[in-house]
Amino acid sequence: MEKQGVMKEIRLDIQSELTMNIVNYLLVEENYIYVGNEKEIWLENLSHPTVQLIYINQRSLFNEMQASQLMKQIDRVRSRVRRRYLLWRLNVVILNIDTVSCQYFSNVKDYVKIIDIQRADDFTQNEDIKQFYSSIERASLERSMSELIIEMQQTSKAKALNVRKMLEFQSKSFVIIGFLALLVILFLMIQIQPVKNIGTAIEFGAKYNPLIIAGEYWRLLTPSLIHLQLFHLLFNAIFIYQFGKIIEHLFGWWRLTIIIIGSAFLGNLFSFAFIENVSLGASTVAYGLLGAMLFLGIENRKMFMHLVKGMIFPIMLFSIVWAIIDPTIDFYGHLGGFLGGFLIASILGLPKTKQYLSRTALATATYVLLVMGLFTRGTLLTQQTDYSDYNMALIYYYLQNNEPEKAAHFIDKLDIKLEEIVK
Repeated sequence: MEKQGVMKEIRLDIQSELTMNIVNYLLVEENYIYVGNEKEIWLENLSHPTVQLIYINQRSLFNEMQASQLMKQIDRVRSRVRRRYLLWRLNVVILNIDTVSCQYFSNVKDYVKIIDIQRADDFTQNEDIKQFYSSIERASLERSMSELIIEMQQTSKAKALNVRKMLEFQSKSFVIIGFLALLVILFLMIQIQPVKNIGTAIEFGAKYNPLIIAGEYWRLLTPSLIHLQLFHLLFNAIFIYQFGKIIEHLFGWWRLTIIIIGSAFLGNLFSFAFIENVSLGASTVAYGLLGAMLFLGIENRKMFMHLVKGMIFPIMLFSIVWAIIDPTIDFYGHLGGFLGGFLIASILGLPKTKQYLSRTALATATYVLLVMGLFTRGTLLTQQTDYSDYNMALIYYYLQNNEPEKAAHFIDKLDIKLEEIVK
């Protein structure tokens, strides 16, 4: 199945106004693309929740052998598309248009639906079609060939233009640039401190479990702004800029802002639930953008699968290997950020695209349940962990900076006993 020029194939393959009207409806209203060749009509929409592949059969089938050969061909095409785009599910609809009824089909696979169409009403009033396409009852399938050809030409040009625009990631990335500027400013503020240790990181907002359960819930966001080492900052900044400009271009600035916040929050919450140590860094946001890229890859398989294969999988593999080599790496923070970015992107969806309530509800419920479960686990973990060394590091930081009142406030807030300080 090779992708060819739309109009060339339509002139060669489509033999009736009924077929032309159905193809036009699926192209214009349901966002399918024509992927046929000189002999076959295939329509593809890999982001459709129910029907990803349509084969339009204009040949009459008179025996079981012909039906079996057609089914084998459909299985081959389906398998090829699944492998190419790493699809777990791929449903196929066969539309038999103005042909002898396919009574010879037997042992039809559960991913194949066969619908016979003799006239327009067989398509618009079919109960399965109504479930697949909510707009079908408003569709008009009685337009002339000349009208349809003009509309298809316009649709083809518009889709080509949209593809070109989506691949041009040169727009101003105001949110990303602003976020990176904030990272640099906070990094410089830390560098001018007279004392730079783990206490410095805690004071500036690093994830510190005892202070989180003491009510400083903002520490589930601020760790993603803090860096102590230049290499750590540069690595995250390059990562965030490369992915962020793509996400901002496709999602828009306010969706990107929510993705950053949502991935930072869930990433730090994962760290809170599984890691006792202090953690910091914008890696949660970087992996959140990676999760949003995965959503893009699922929504736009043809356009973004090369990004998924070329960047997402290698980076995730690198992250796993790095975590094994360096146990100080907060793997759970990375995982949480990745899931957060993917779930928030799934909730928000892309601008000017069809939103699916079931997907939004599932992603929202998953995010909420994760937050509840992770916070409970993190609270239990914190209560069972000795943080005396970290407490002393922060107290030392305050005393070295001549801020005894902050030290006293910290001791009172965590109810630190005198014997712990003396020890």
